[in-house]
Amino acid sequence: MANPSNTSGTQSQQKRQKISLRQFFFLIVQTQIGVGVLTLPYDLQKAAGHDGWISLLLASLLLQIVLLFFWLLAKRFPDKDLPQYTEKILGKWAGKVTNLFFSIYFIAVAALVLVLYSRILKLWILPETPKFVVVFLMIMAGIYMVCCSVTVMARIYTLLSGLLVMLFIALLYVLTEIQIVYLLPIGKAGWTNILNGINAGVLSFLGFIIILFIYPFVQGNDKQKLKTIFFSHWFVLVFYLYTLFVTFGFFGPEEIKLVPSPVLYSLKAFEFSIVSRLDMFFLSIWVVSVSTSFTAYLFMAGTTFTRILNAKSSKHFFIWSAVLILAVTYIPGEGKEDVEKFGSMILKFGYLFSGILPFLLFIVALLRRKRTQGSDTK
Repeated sequence: MANPSNTSGTQSQQKRQKISLRQFFFLIVQTQIGVGVLTLPYDLQKAAGHDGWISLLLASLLLQIVLLFFWLLAKRFPDKDLPQYTEKILGKWAGKVTNLFFSIYFIAVAALVLVLYSRILKLWILPETPKFVVVFLMIMAGIYMVCCSVTVMARIYTLLSGLLVMLFIALLYVLTEIQIVYLLPIGKAGWTNILNGINAGVLSFLGFIIILFIYPFVQGNDKQKLKTIFFSHWFVLVFYLYTLFVTFGFFGPEEIKLVPSPVLYSLKAFEFSIVSRLDMFFLSIWVVSVSTSFTAYLFMAGTTFTRILNAKSSKHFFIWSAVLILAVTYIPGEGKEDVEKFGSMILKFGYLFSGILPFLLFIVALLRRKRTQGSDTK
């Protein structure tokens, strides 16, 4: 059984650290929209041609079902986060082993975010800057945010979400030059390729597992929280679809195959008297989105380690998680193929840890009738 004093301390902490539904919305959005927004059009185009947007829609529909099960699981334990009720459902030692694998997964995803982030900066802005410097600065920013309370973290994410509007506006200039004919005919890629493109679509949405960590801190009833979860998912979907239509419509079907970062290349074509390089302006805002996505995974990794050892404070575990993440960023090589292999491996584990395992936890909780006493079952 879990340490009672630690459990009661966590509950009292959650009572003090409550976030609003709006902050919950932006926490989910900022965790999902990150490094992948630059390469998503290229990845989907490579798999399903200009029908990649259909793959994204199908991936979104599948994840909608996953999110429903996330909500059903979280509402059974309204005052606990994922690592806590993993132990409650599976038992002390089986739960701790499962949580250890969860923490390793979070560290791996955070490392992938930093690998992709450092590679983009090296190619576009800082070709001579050592990888360590770029990654270390991002890690320090992440540690600073997670060492604050959940409420402070939620406020920062909400404040920074205003920058998403600027990303939207920047792409408006590209929207004026798109050719609708590049998006036709619909379905030309064939259903086999469209279904293969679902993998790339799912990867772009990874991050929704933050719901299972933040849920007990959110004000409001279960139905309100479910609506917020769905609205945040739809918001991310619309943002991604907008990005896809702009880039697919700007580049021809043959051109986009040669452009690994179509969003940046499309923006590079425009110059203004105030902003000479619109792509650099976009990247400066994109870095902020990467930091929020990375910080969320750092938060989940450190929190999981804290629960495994029944510690009262998470700060030391956030720091040690950051050290591990830094080390893992050097496992894949610098080449494009090495990074793609690492990303493909993370995607496979993503299906397990962000989909299958939470679903199995929900099934086991049902069979063993595990729930927090007095939880709302409506």
